[in-house]
Amino acid sequence: MTWPLVGIFILLAIAALKIGSTLMLPIVVSVLFAFLLGAPVRWLRRRGLKEGLGAGIVVFGTVALLGLSIYFLSAPAADWLERAPQSLAQAERKLRRLAKPFQSIQQTAEKVEQVATPGQVKDAPKVEIAKPGFMKRLQGTGVAVGGGVLTVVFLTYFLLATGELFRQKLAAVLPSRRDRAKVVEALAEIELQMSRYLFLTTLINIVVGLLTWIFLAVIKMPNAALWGALAAVLNFIPYVGAIVTIALIGIAALVSFDAPNQALIAAGGFFVINMIESNLVTPAVLGRRLPLNVVALFVGLLFWGWIWGITGAVLAVPLTVMLKVICDHVEGLENVAVFLDS
Repeated sequence: MTWPLVGIFILLAIAALKIGSTLMLPIVVSVLFAFLLGAPVRWLRRRGLKEGLGAGIVVFGTVALLGLSIYFLSAPAADWLERAPQSLAQAERKLRRLAKPFQSIQQTAEKVEQVATPGQVKDAPKVEIAKPGFMKRLQGTGVAVGGGVLTVVFLTYFLLATGELFRQKLAAVLPSRRDRAKVVEALAEIELQMSRYLFLTTLINIVVGLLTWIFLAVIKMPNAALWGALAAVLNFIPYVGAIVTIALIGIAALVSFDAPNQALIAAGGFFVINMIESNLVTPAVLGRRLPLNVVALFVGLLFWGWIWGITGAVLAVPLTVMLKVICDHVEGLENVAVFLDS
């Protein structure tokens, strides 16, 4: 295959990922969940349970656990979203009070700008097209999300219930017995490495969320569990996730506490937790299982965020790691693996 054909194939693959996100995203999420939950299914199989039963226990038990977590967090989340406009306005007023020493500088700059540009033309009237109401958009989004969740749950179950059989059928397409053995071995190695990486990463992020919850509860910040759960989810996004979490915790603390220094303590506490996790815990726990360099991480975040938005940004690191592991086991893609390697 020539390089022009390779380039055309890559462009078509990128276009398919972006245009066919409704179809591709649930499949990709299901594959990642199958990697994540593969270890407990294999453990149950070694204890004598068939893969179908073990996959059902693991998948639907995980769904029940997540459902209970969402149920307990939904009330404080809905309450905070309902009060969000007033909370943001209150935070803005407090920030303005803190920024009073700088207001005189800003007023002077505005006066200089008015003197420098006299006789400004009034803005022409703007015409805006009415958009669908919030509830209508929310209802449509809820239906789409519900369908996607059901697809992910059942596809993950089928992938786990027929794991080895699926690999064998995929390898059976190849004519050579030697090639079939290599493919089965490579797929098993990819699954094992991705399972370890996703399990350890998820465990680390859950611990980050728990520590954030405990810290915010100790300083008596309202809805500490909600912010802990948000910190755990956003921690999957490299760099940006921690910044967004610090900003959200800081705004929420600024609204919740009268003294501004308490808001600094809340945001600073999570900053310390994140620094310890990213610089000490994750390198020590993952070690060589984090095979990506900083450039690959950042490019992967930009690419998958562009392809699938916020969901793509959350999945950016595991997807890029999966690409690296696949390239390690496919002949001809070793150079790509070297580029991504740390």
